[in-house]
Amino acid sequence: MKTSNTQSIKIENIKLVVEKLIELRETSRIELSKFTTLNKATISTIIQELVDKDIVVETDKIVKTSGRSAKVFALNKNAGRIISIELLTDSIYGVITNLYGNIVFELRKKVDDFEFTTYLKVLLETIDELKANTLDSTYGLIGIGVGIYGIVSKTQKIKYATFTSWKDIDLKAIIEDYTGIETYVENEANISALGEHLAHPDDENLVSLNIGIGVGMGIIIDHKLYSGEDGYAGEIGHTIIVPNGKKCICGNYGCLEQYISEPALLDDYYQKTQERITIETFIQRYKNKEIHALEIYHDFIEYVSLIVNNISLALNPKTIVINSKIVESIPESISSIKNKLRSQIMSLDVLTTSTYKAQKNVLGLTHVLIQKFLNVENYKISINNQRI
Repeated sequence: MKTSNTQSIKIENIKLVVEKLIELRETSRIELSKFTTLNKATISTIIQELVDKDIVVETDKIVKTSGRSAKVFALNKNAGRIISIELLTDSIYGVITNLYGNIVFELRKKVDDFEFTTYLKVLLETIDELKANTLDSTYGLIGIGVGIYGIVSKTQKIKYATFTSWKDIDLKAIIEDYTGIETYVENEANISALGEHLAHPDDENLVSLNIGIGVGMGIIIDHKLYSGEDGYAGEIGHTIIVPNGKKCICGNYGCLEQYISEPALLDDYYQKTQERITIETFIQRYKNKEIHALEIYHDFIEYVSLIVNNISLALNPKTIVINSKIVESIPESISSIKNKLRSQIMSLDVLTTSTYKAQKNVLGLTHVLIQKFLNVENYKISINNQRI
């Protein structure tokens, strides 16, 4: 029992040191002792063990601390490489990152057919191309992450994908059989929430509201992802806001997704004008004060305000992050939504747009896999999405 307890303490101490190295990128043993409150002997032992495993490297820098020179150590960003992939309706977007979460290679492949067999062929080709561009690292490719717009179970099986006919597909097993690499598959809203939590590490409770081809919600409670009993929590796009309203692909009528998703807005525009346009054109026409775009945007803000109100009162998060091209591209959107939140019992500290913008999902995946590889749970990072 004593040996087991000693080993457990050692593991927790190593986690503490690694988490601090992820945050600081590089520091001295003396500084690590101060930041972690572990004694210098313990720090020295842990650092040496991590150096031996090539997880930590000694740099050529020297710092002065209390009049003494001290060596500087850093997390070895090249210890491993990670592939993170987002499955979109028109393309597959993939990146390779290092252990700092920096993108070292990226690509986008067009997809014309969403039938599973055809889509899978392009996905596996994408993985092969990404693997071919994985730069040398100590442990090589340490994980593959895949984000999907749809419902994913706790066993990482795709139960339903909103933009395809995919149902009950074990994509994790398929990719692992093909590559031999551990793979993580998750709903895009949950991944987004995990990514946003890295940008708001002090927020115990956070919600990421994603409005795009569908509408989803990732929920962080007490610093941990909440996915519900079966993994389906956060499917807010299929909550009914208009009884007997528009028919939804899920089988219900009046779902939120039919009123604020990008396809829904563009369909509304078509019904008014008989013109098919892109979401980028819609945004520009709103900025040009085109009457139909103004009307649709006004209704969009009304519905988003309603759902932000409901999320805040139901979950009481400190922060709600809205991931939406429309909200991000039209600066007055956040203030317009806030002006419609009039509940006297609401307590919402932060309502904002995404820190990660277009890369939020792949970077959320990246850091999930970094955590798995380094066996850590909580850390802060410097937000830096620049390719190195």
